[in-house]
Amino acid sequence: MPLLNITELTIDGVTMPQPKVGGMKITPNKVWSKNTGRTAAVTMVGTILDIKSTVEISWPPLTVEQVTLIEQTVSNKGRPFVSMSFTDQTGHRRTMNVYFDAPTYTCFDWVAGEWKVTDVAVSAIEQ
Repeated sequence: MPLLNITELTIDGVTMPQPKVGGMKITPNKVWSKNTGRTAAVTMVGTILDIKSTVEISWPPLTVEQVTLIEQTVSNKGRPFVSMSFTDQTGHRRTMNVYFDAPTYTCFDWVAGEWKVTDVAVSAIEQ
């Protein structure tokens, strides 16, 4: 199996720090119709209207400046819905409109002789 050519992660046109190895978990979510449920015979009924993805992104230890860039981009009150481009699970470049949950951090750890912010992560939810 050939290695994927991982390209840059961009959010709202801003190039983000490279996620850590294994740091992009993509979950396709089925959006079901309102009539979805179980019948009296306990058979599932309904219609899948669409499939939207959630992308959980985590980074290796980052500098404060890198974390500031991520925070300013994913927590921008003036732009809650933005474009995000990345390499998906099929190895293709994908762009989707997203919003973000609250980012998480561990502050601070001593890594390779300097203070770093570790366990930086955020989830992008397709609009």
